[in-house]
Amino acid sequence: MSDKSSSVKTRFLRPRDAVNRTPEGQVRVVLEMPGVSKDGLEVKIENNELRVLGRRESDKAAGAKHILRERSQGDFLMTYTLDETVDTSKVNAVLEKGILTLTLELKEAVKPRTIQVRAG
Repeated sequence: MSDKSSSVKTRFLRPRDAVNRTPEGQVRVVLEMPGVSKDGLEVKIENNELRVLGRRESDKAAGAKHILRERSQGDFLMTYTLDETVDTSKVNAVLEKGILTLTLELKEAVKPRTIQVRAG
């Protein structure tokens, strides 16, 4: 017989996200993650996959009881498959006000460029 109070429940979350291609030739991944700290995040690229792992801790004070809780706590893993157009050595990650923004550079060969037309 097991004691339910000692069992650990892990809840997997899915932050809301958006993936955009910018006119400057970048791919931008934006994830909403209120309550997640920088220390609770791990961003890595492995085998052509961008992986964002994180944990949202409870914001409940010790001994306090929730009256209402709409924000879930637990672990999450977001995986994005990268193609050969992304320069995986040039990735920037910024967490600000509960929004994680990942900026990935495209390889120079696939960036849009304007060709100047000369009069003949």
